[in-house]
Amino acid sequence: MKANISRWIILLLALVCVVQAVSASFDIKKEDINPASGALEPKQHVTAHYVLTYDLDQKSGDSTTMNDETLEFSTGLQNPSWDFIVYRDGVKVYTSPTRGGNYPSLSEFEIYYGAGAELDVQLRGTVPESTTGKIEVIKIQHMRDKDVKDTYSMVRDVVSTQQVTGSLSVQQQRLKDLKADIDDKAGKGVDVAPAQAKYDAANQDLTHAASAGPSQAAGYIATATKAIDEAKVLLDKAWAEKEVSNAAATLETLDGMITYFVENRSMGSDPQVVAIMTKRESAVQFYSQAKDNLNANNYPLARSKATEGQNKANEALTDANTLREKIGDGFNLDSNLLLYIGAGVIIVLVIVGIVIYRKKTGWDELG
Repeated sequence: MKANISRWIILLLALVCVVQAVSASFDIKKEDINPASGALEPKQHVTAHYVLTYDLDQKSGDSTTMNDETLEFSTGLQNPSWDFIVYRDGVKVYTSPTRGGNYPSLSEFEIYYGAGAELDVQLRGTVPESTTGKIEVIKIQHMRDKDVKDTYSMVRDVVSTQQVTGSLSVQQQRLKDLKADIDDKAGKGVDVAPAQAKYDAANQDLTHAASAGPSQAAGYIATATKAIDEAKVLLDKAWAEKEVSNAAATLETLDGMITYFVENRSMGSDPQVVAIMTKRESAVQFYSQAKDNLNANNYPLARSKATEGQNKANEALTDANTLREKIGDGFNLDSNLLLYIGAGVIIVLVIVGIVIYRKKTGWDELG
């Protein structure tokens, strides 16, 4: 059994070695695209410069033992021209004539120079006038017996004046809507400063985009779009925070009324006060849910729960105000004790004075 396992391990190792022996690939040693970044424009001139290191299976250099390996290239650029130069240990050993076409290839016979060989590739072309969306600037494939052993591609975005104009119009409308929303929330006491800062940045980017070329304008529009999206989130958050704060303030006022009934008027067991406290508990539950959703960044639900809590607290507060008007201020022994004692003393003194006066008057009449 152990012998069979050992044979299988040896066989697997052998297969791995075979796979490694027949595998071949290339590496990108240098990459230089002009323009280097950003979206491309129709009719724009583009150049690409690559230096590749590669490993082919050919061992002897004998053309009779070539393994049908090729490096195949392609591009979506219009009117392309290609220059290929092979270097070995820094010395130029092969120069291919300038080639045209979108699908040139180099055979193993052309580029095999053993270890240390490097392939210098230079591509020139223009973006087709009708191209929109994306374009494959260059694609490189290492083929062996019609199998793809390795591949590389460079794809870039392409924008036209028409596309930029349409995108600019859409984002300008979104910016206008954002401004109206900011003004509306500011009128409701919401802290709109963070959202306003994002609005200002987006407004500046869209202003620049309106006077820039398609490629540069696309960059400005992308940045503005991101700022508008962030502003909407910040405004939604601030709005939710305001609604939660409003609910908290109403609950605080309601608690003051309940304290008055319970402590000042000794009405804690009164059915009307109990009903008010029941509504207050319901409002607190909504308020707690609102705070939880606010912390979880679920701003619409936080706002909804805060509004429900606010409505229930307002309902209880209305009942409390009605009850207080109904019972009036009442008698408060603690706050008016001295006043009542003083009034009582005065009344007693007046009565005593009258009695003494009457007695004295009666004595004078008898005498």
